[in-house]
Amino acid sequence: MAKILVTAENFAFGPIGKILPIARELKEHGHELSFAGYGTSLQLANKFSFSKIYAIDTDEKNNTEKLCNIICENDLLISSMDISSVKLAKQKNVPVVWVDCLFWFWNNIPSEILNVDLFIVENSLNNSINKKKYFHKIKNVKLVGPIVGKTKKSERDKKALVSFGGAEALYWYQVKRKTGYPYVMTEIFTKMIDWGEFDFITIATNQKIVNYLKKEYQDPRFNFECIPYQDFLSELATTEILITTPGLVAAEAAFYYQTPTIFLPASNNSQYIQLDKYRDLGLGIASIHLSDYMPRLELNGIPPHDSIRQVMEQLSTFEKSKKLREKVGFKINELIQNRAEWSEKSVRNGEEFIKSKGGNGIDKAVELIEKLIVK
Repeated sequence: MAKILVTAENFAFGPIGKILPIARELKEHGHELSFAGYGTSLQLANKFSFSKIYAIDTDEKNNTEKLCNIICENDLLISSMDISSVKLAKQKNVPVVWVDCLFWFWNNIPSEILNVDLFIVENSLNNSINKKKYFHKIKNVKLVGPIVGKTKKSERDKKALVSFGGAEALYWYQVKRKTGYPYVMTEIFTKMIDWGEFDFITIATNQKIVNYLKKEYQDPRFNFECIPYQDFLSELATTEILITTPGLVAAEAAFYYQTPTIFLPASNNSQYIQLDKYRDLGLGIASIHLSDYMPRLELNGIPPHDSIRQVMEQLSTFEKSKKLREKVGFKINELIQNRAEWSEKSVRNGEEFIKSKGGNGIDKAVELIEKLIVK
């Protein structure tokens, strides 16, 4: 069996949320898995049964030697969009698997990434532009369906699940510095929404924010939690409704497990673009977009740091405006109360979307990695 090091870019819960279901399957196959990373990625990694966990900023140059040593202790590196660890692994001739759930999003892919031993592209949103631009340049590229972890389906309870995802990323945007999104939205959920038909509401996000919310809000109907990935899947599959930021991890899981979903306004740049695409594809029937209340941002093709700045500026306007907050709260409440009017179509469209992309790609992704291990 192989010793495998897992890394994930510290960008909210997206990259780590895509790698954990793969790690779970590989662990069940008998492989020994470790994790190296920091920030929100480390938070979820700490809730998974890795053999070893290294709390290390993979992007910090002063950590290069330490990270190199960690990588060299393993037979394989699996990276969910953490470029720094890939570059070092290639220098040390450690085989690399790159898992990319945002292939459609990139303006540029570094040459070091193009030459990894296995480049797994998740077939989620429209990849056609970057497929044409990069597929012929990538040494070992494989396309798989949306990567969703496995959990049992059961009866749904009278509960709601609200997800803000990881909510921040150290080198991109931080809560209380660039945005107050999770705090503003929680105020809306606790003060402006009629939850009369629900017995329980879980609000899930990163641990730092959860700690604050637990102190601030004492309403027994609300549970604030940084939920382990596998438990999040179980919760999602048994909840009556998911209300989430428009990321990929929660959305694709909701589509796969047929959970009616309301999309909240984006909390970062990739979510902003994704919500545009969800609406175009009929997946955002129940959604609230910043562009519903402010000028639409054209973010495609713009460098990521520029696009995230534009989104943060609009979020700041939204967070400071009582009128806008009230409008968003009214719309969320309306969608919750009228869910019988849209939920069936929303679930059907989500299910068809996953099928159109090749179905759940978890088994294929693991199979490809296993084939690389035995080479």
